[in-house]
This record gives sequence, C-alpha cells and structure tokens, in this order.
Amino acid sequence: MATGCAEILGILPPKTTDALRSMKQVAGRTLAALAMAAGLSGALATAPATADSQSVLSNGVEVTVCVQPGHYDIRAAIINGWNQNDNYVASPELFLDGDRRQQRCHKLREWWWKGTIDVDFWADNGDKLGTRTCDVPADKPFPVHTCYFD
Repeated sequence: MATGCAEILGILPPKTTDALRSMKQVAGRTLAALAMAAGLSGALATAPATADSQSVLSNGVEVTVCVQPGHYDIRAAIINGWNQNDNYVASPELFLDGDRRQQRCHKLREWWWKGTIDVDFWADNGDKLGTRTCDVPADKPFPVHTCYFD
C-alpha cells in the first residue's frame, strides 16, 4: 500500500494524547473568529502590527516554513499561533511553490510568532492534509526561525 505524504509527515488526525492540544487550537481559532466577527480586535482582522527590530527580537520572530523533497501532495501551509501582541492569529495561505522534488520554503514577512505554532498543510485539491507543530523561541539573536518538516 502506498504511503501518503500525510503519513510521512506524521500529520494524521490528533491522537488521544494530543486531544488537549487539539481542543486548545480549536478554542483559539473560535475566539479569533468571534473577535473578528464582533470587530473587537483590529489586530485579528489585519496582519500583526509591524514592530521595530528591538521589540521583535524580544517578543517574537518571523517564521519560514520548509517541506523536504518528495512531498508531492503539499501545495500550501497556514500558520496558526500567538503573535507578538499575544493574539491568536492565522496567517494567510503560504504557497510552497517550486519543484516538488526539492525542498520548498515560504517566509512570512512582517508577522511575528512565539511559542508553539501549528502549521496546517493543504493539498492541491483544497483538502487539509494535517497539522504539525513547531516551537518558535520568543527571542533569539536573529529575527527569523525556520521550521523544517520531513
């Protein structure tokens, strides 16, 4: 039986031990959606505010998402997590263009993340393949963190 990219990445539906994390993700997304619908938080309705380099280095970093060669079914990714303003936000769709036999990356500029982020992977047909996590340090010497997914 052929092994799909979702199995290789390990981004299958959450296991019982991941139930709490999954509930936290759903709760965060629900709160973000409610805040946007109510117009209570402009930060959730638009890209996170641009910050000067000093505050970025101490309160979040930009993220580059990379998938390793051979993930032929992955078209795009979306990052969900906490930004520099402590708001739970979702990025726009990050298209992972290029030769699918090679590593493909997308750097999301002027969005700053911290803590554990969830990266959703999407197929060409629009199906969600699954979610992986990446730990993003809130402060590091360089304001960019790369999350590699095998």
